[in-house]
Amino acid sequence: MIEALSRLDWLAIGAATLASFVLGALWFTPLFGRQWDRSLGISRERGSRYPAIYYVVPFVSSALVSVATGILIVATGVEGWGESAALGLVVGVGYSAAITFTNAVNPVMPHPLAFAAITGSYHVVSAVAAAVIIGAF
Repeated sequence: MIEALSRLDWLAIGAATLASFVLGALWFTPLFGRQWDRSLGISRERGSRYPAIYYVVPFVSSALVSVATGILIVATGVEGWGESAALGLVVGVGYSAAITFTNAVNPVMPHPLAFAAITGSYHVVSAVAAAVIIGAF
């Protein structure tokens, strides 16, 4: 695995990171923002600003997912966008969505299934997109 790290295409990792981050910005604001807020039991104030951590953590997480996906692509010998998409789907559903659903089911989450569906589906789409971008490089 360490050898796989040395063979990463860092431009591809950067592109996948940026794509995942931008997708998240779209997913959790104009596309599904209202539904996501309702699932959490909150409402956004028009014109309110979120603290920097609201942007920094998702960006760092997108970078970590992109690096891990790149390592898996190199280590497993995945080639082409089709195999990359399949790997992204396995990672997205098998890890990200599964963990999201598990974490959503807790006593303080007002609408756990809605939260898990919105957040989990973002993670699946993001993992597939990142894998395809990295695999295309």
